[in-house]
Amino acid sequence: MTVFDLGKGGEGVVVRTGAAGGAAERLYSLGLKAGVRVRVLGYSLFKSSVMVSFGAVRLGIRRALAQKIEVRQ
Repeated sequence: MTVFDLGKGGEGVVVRTGAAGGAAERLYSLGLKAGVRVRVLGYSLFKSSVMVSFGAVRLGIRRALAQKIEVRQ
């Protein structure tokens, strides 16, 4: 299951981030890594991006990146 598969208000624990390069580094520097609980706050129109919350961070990420972040409930 990925972050994109969680519904609005859904929560999960990050298993791994499948991102590579600069995107992976940015996510890690913000604190999004394995073991962190993530909550989906909402989706944009046509579900092109996802607003997520983890720790004290709120982050908007695109669909392609959200589909690479694996979570378990």
